Amino acid sequence: MSASADTMHSELAHVVREVPGVAFLAPGLRSRLRALRATSPLARPGDDTPGITVSAPRGDSRTTVAAVTTVEIRLICRSDRRALDTTRAVREAVDHHLTTRYPGDEFRIIVTVTGVT
Repeated sequence: MSASADTMHSELAHVVREVPGVAFLAPGLRSRLRALRATSPLARPGDDTPGITVSAPRGDSRTTVAAVTTVEIRLICRSDRRALDTTRAVREAVDHHLTTRYPGDEFRIIVTVTGVT
């Protein structure tokens, strides 16, 4: 993971955690396995942002479809707020951040609620 990818993960994690209704980002399988075994070979430098996956842009060279980077966010919502409202707020906050920070780039944002606490 490059330094810019590390920065993007950190920025997105901060943006998501600031949204009302978000309890925390959901840990992924890699994080869960790493917690079981501290010296896990699955641990990678810079891979300490659970719940956020940024996929490289993919475009079709045969068509005029622009390359789009996919940002997937998995989170746990607080029980005192509607999950739908929280999901919408997260998507709007992330979209605003990305369009401000990375103008000209296109992003597909996927927000998944994996639990409520």
